[in-house]
Amino acid sequence: MTDTPLVSELLNDSELHVSSQLKQSPEVVETQGPIETDDLFIDAPKWRKYEQVSCVFADLAGSTSLRKGRWESSTASIYDAAIKPAVSILADFGADFIEIQGDAAFGLFTGKYSQRRAICAGITIKTFGQQVLVPALENRWPSDPPKTGFKVGCAVSDLLSKKIGISRTAHRAPVWAGRAVNYAAKCSQQAQAHEMIVTKPIADSIRRNEYLWYSCSCGDAPTTLWNERHIEKVSGKDSEGLILTSSWCPNCGDLYCERICSGSWRRPDLDSKRNGMLHEKYQQVIKLHEQNSQQIRRNI
Repeated sequence: MTDTPLVSELLNDSELHVSSQLKQSPEVVETQGPIETDDLFIDAPKWRKYEQVSCVFADLAGSTSLRKGRWESSTASIYDAAIKPAVSILADFGADFIEIQGDAAFGLFTGKYSQRRAICAGITIKTFGQQVLVPALENRWPSDPPKTGFKVGCAVSDLLSKKIGISRTAHRAPVWAGRAVNYAAKCSQQAQAHEMIVTKPIADSIRRNEYLWYSCSCGDAPTTLWNERHIEKVSGKDSEGLILTSSWCPNCGDLYCERICSGSWRRPDLDSKRNGMLHEKYQQVIKLHEQNSQQIRRNI
């Protein structure tokens, strides 16, 4: 057993640390390429800056009630059954960094098509929760299945990072200064089970991609999949995001996901719809031009 430390000494040491840190102007090192946590500084007053990092935050809904009426071992098995696949999905979509936080996990994506891969990872996690996890739990506890599923958030921003803690010990970890992780977590907090909420920069990318924005052609005519959503506690334009309640189509999911992650955005089956929209916009421009011409003639 270690000796109990003196509170006064701890506070004095902390005060010295605060004073020395606030006198410094940390260096910001522009860093290209993937996030490598082994390269993050810890003792030096240096932070690495990564541009346009996409974050996916997946949170297990109703986790506080998972233990109800079940043995501890059963509750533990639910956590393992849920969280490990979510982490594997983040890794398989190429997340540079993954962190598990109890009943949640988040992944950071950089590099080519990072936003697209992050979006697809988020949709896949919520699809796993709805189509795999929940049916398995209902089969295991048919009379009183756990009410759960994944709530997913996605955001993007520049991030600053370094390791903070005690060097050369296990008591250190990377920290991420910037909006991406914070906003993605806020999005997931405001979602319900099987929902995904994204901030405006992610939403703008989704609107420009026909594989993401429209439903597939398996059933009725393709319709928009996402709805407008104001995100509380997210500042500025980032708060005007989108929410998704649907999941990957069992028939089209593989193809659409592959097309999205490889850079495609245009769906051949929507050519007629796209041409119709362009024609409608053209007619609107013509009508506006005629109205302006008439107004000019009246003024003359």
